[in-house]
This record gives sequence, structure tokens and C-alpha cells, in this order.
Amino acid sequence: MSMRAIRLGLLAAATFLAAGLPVAQAQVHTVQGCNTNIRFINQTNRIVTQLFYNPSSTSDWGPDRLGANVMRPNQFSTVRLSRAVPYDFRFVLDNGASAELRRVNVCAVSDLIATPQGLRAR
Repeated sequence: MSMRAIRLGLLAAATFLAAGLPVAQAQVHTVQGCNTNIRFINQTNRIVTQLFYNPSSTSDWGPDRLGANVMRPNQFSTVRLSRAVPYDFRFVLDNGASAELRRVNVCAVSDLIATPQGLRAR
């Protein structure tokens, strides 16, 4: 292999690595800068008996996150989600009514509010 071919190969490799570096740093910065704390607020006059959430890429709701607990009117609960990805959320009230929000950007939202009209993100 000629010296010129080696230099061109090294130059191409350096260009490739340098081009990829800012992208990798930007992705890390975005994830690290994301606050995944979400506050669930019950602003209905009903009791929230079940709360479900999972990353939107998951095909099922997973377990009831309240377990044996409930959220009475005007109560709230805060959790830290494990991943900085879009999430789907579902509240179920004591009368069986439910509301869902899908593909919520948890990096841009800090509150999920159950209202008489449904779920609202803020």
C-alpha cells in the first residue's frame, strides 16, 4: 500500500470520527439535560384507583403503578421515570372511567393532570 493511500485512509477515518463526535455529544447532552420527574395530580372529584405508564415503544401498559394505594381528589404523587423517551399514561377512576395520553415528551412535561375532561400534560 502506498503512503498516499495510507494518508487518505487516515484522513477519511479522522473525518468520519470527527463528524460523528458532535452528534454523540449532543445526544448525551440531551439525555443528561432531561428532567424525567413527573408529578401526577388528581384534579377530579373522583378517586384515581389505577395509574399506568410505560415507554411508548412498549406494547402493554404494565403493572398498576399505584398498587394498593389510590389518589384522592387534589392529591399528587411524583415519580422519576427511568428513561428519557416518550411515554404513554393512563388513569382509571373509581367509577371505571379512564383517560389516556400517548407519546408524551417527558423532557418537556413536568405534570400529568387528571381532570373531569381527561388527562392534561403541563
